[in-house]
Amino acid sequence: MLWGAFTNASQAMQSMDWAMGSISQNIANVNTAGYKRKETEFKTLLSEGHSAPASTQNSSSAATATSGLNIFGVRAVDRTMITQQGIVSPTANWSDIGINGRGFFMVTQPDASGAPQSTVSPTDGQNMLYTRAGQFQQHSIHTGTTATTATSSSNPSQSPGADDKAYFVTSGGQYLMGWKADPQGRIAGVTTTASSSVPTSSSSSAGGSKTLVPVYTQLNATITGVATTAMQAVMNLPDNATMTASTQSFTDTTAAVDPGATAQSLDMRWSRSATDGDTWTVDCSLPTVTAPGWQGSFATASTPLTVKLDANGAIASIKDSTGAAVPTAASGKPILNINWDAVPAAMPVAPATAGTATVDFNAQKPTLQEIPLTLTVYDNNYKPQNLPATFEHAGNGQWYMRLKPSASVASITALSATGGTTTTTTASSVPGSIPITFDGTGAVQSPTTVNFSIQWVEPTPAVTPARGTNTVALDMSKISQFTGDSPTKISVKVLDQDGYESGIMDSANFSSTGELIGHFSNGRTRTLFMVPVATFTAADQLDSVSGTVFRRTQQAGDLTVDTIGAQGSGAQMVAQAIETSNVDLASEFTRMIITQKAYSMNATVFKTADEMTTSARDLLT
Repeated sequence: MLWGAFTNASQAMQSMDWAMGSISQNIANVNTAGYKRKETEFKTLLSEGHSAPASTQNSSSAATATSGLNIFGVRAVDRTMITQQGIVSPTANWSDIGINGRGFFMVTQPDASGAPQSTVSPTDGQNMLYTRAGQFQQHSIHTGTTATTATSSSNPSQSPGADDKAYFVTSGGQYLMGWKADPQGRIAGVTTTASSSVPTSSSSSAGGSKTLVPVYTQLNATITGVATTAMQAVMNLPDNATMTASTQSFTDTTAAVDPGATAQSLDMRWSRSATDGDTWTVDCSLPTVTAPGWQGSFATASTPLTVKLDANGAIASIKDSTGAAVPTAASGKPILNINWDAVPAAMPVAPATAGTATVDFNAQKPTLQEIPLTLTVYDNNYKPQNLPATFEHAGNGQWYMRLKPSASVASITALSATGGTTTTTTASSVPGSIPITFDGTGAVQSPTTVNFSIQWVEPTPAVTPARGTNTVALDMSKISQFTGDSPTKISVKVLDQDGYESGIMDSANFSSTGELIGHFSNGRTRTLFMVPVATFTAADQLDSVSGTVFRRTQQAGDLTVDTIGAQGSGAQMVAQAIETSNVDLASEFTRMIITQKAYSMNATVFKTADEMTTSARDLLT
């Protein structure tokens, strides 16, 4: 059994030698991002066995005599502490990501040309690798009319092009994999935080698929603009604003001239319709004549008149009391019929029993108390256009909204409201205003939505795509009527809309949800990729390719690929940070002292056994 001492001591010295290698590897990688320390443990190993004696002092038979028959040595067994979290430490590099929680980044080896593999299955045991080292740098791939060429700071073989993609790679050259979002920033089955609004025609997009592809940025990539289709107003109309008088009177001193060539004062009393903010009833009258002269009276149909105003307050139509349109002069001014009677009747002048008055109603019409507001609408060429609007305070809890684009810029082709009072329009019959009503608490009663279509005047030279026509739904459900800081100003909190102009990507960043978000020159943001994480049933059983990169094994169990948020317990990605090595120097130095001592003691055992065999040999001489 003395020979067993040689075997045991030799095995122990080899095991301690192996353990010292692990300790030195850990200490060497104390500053390596994502490094997982290797811990060498030990297990017993049968080094020598002998048949059991027939009997011992404690056993009467060979079947039960077991003491002193087997000699056990030791063998080193490595264990990589993969699931032990390192400290997440901030860095100055925007492309660095740290995982705070469970999971691994998925990375792949480049192909033979150095370019990334287009798609790799997460279950591909050879090409898919896993790491916690989020110290990524960008590697440019030139994509022009010539063959694709990998470029970097050490290989500037091609000048940057508009289609060049900057891929995220590890220090070992593996490419980071993720899910690519669709052009609207959406990924199927995943909630993204920076998805852009899209026109109704493409709003049914389900998002990009959950297929793993290499993650990249593409500076100078464009984001196509979107024409405005929806708007929301969160604002307060001042209750203390001046109200429009519902009855207003005017006098025209030149329009009505009697047969004696004397101009008589024509009085006009305008009264607003109780149900229509654009319609007014106009009662016309002439003065009573007592001295010799002419007494005028309007023909039956000439008063009262029904006058409708357009959005800009101009006369849109005038109808007589029978509903017929009032005839107009060559100047476009309406003609009213007047009957003249001589006073007294025995005047020596032959009476002229009929006459007319041409009245300029546009110069003598009601004054509306309106507060202006400018809306921004992006046309179909994705350029912002100003759309002037006004809000008229007509009475307690009663307002009228009007859209007033300049004729040289655009025209309103449809205007209606839903929720409360509904106004139906056609392109040839557009109301001048939309009524807005509030209850006694200042909450809006109607409408909830104002719908309008605006047709833009095409510029010269023409633009592509054309400005076209916008159909817009303006959400009015969040407007209120309270006393304002200024009676002539609308207090606007939010006046938002879903349109924007085209832009160019000028920067990107990672979010806590693992999204790679692009920032564009038009102020928009867009999710470009989502970086998911891979988790395993027993991640410590992964095969260590290096101290930072691992390969899947059967012993690691089932693989799951999901977002970092699905890991629970507050798991998140930390941008501009890396997970540091989980090596504890104090622990490593303690283990080094113990390992060194164990090695020395086993060397002593080996030496002592050698001396004993020498003594036994010398007995023969």
